[in-house]
Amino acid sequence: MTRALSDMLATLNAGMAVIITLGGGVAGWNKLHEQGASAGFVGILVGLLMGFLVAAAVSGTLATLILIENHLWNLVAEIRQTAAHSRG
Repeated sequence: MTRALSDMLATLNAGMAVIITLGGGVAGWNKLHEQGASAGFVGILVGLLMGFLVAAAVSGTLATLILIENHLWNLVAEIRQTAAHSRG
């Protein structure tokens, strides 16, 4: 069950990163679109960049923790397999 929850969190984390990044683009467009089409385009680009940076910080941290958890599971499985093999 714990493994399934960890995998689900990894999937939700990826979706959350996309939403944060796109949300930054929308926020940039909302901020600058009234000043003209080119300002709106610049707003989208800057918003996407800022959204990407926020997503990298938030989702990247969570993804790193999930990756560490997966490596620990693999180490435990290898230790158990080695211990079982040396007994048998």
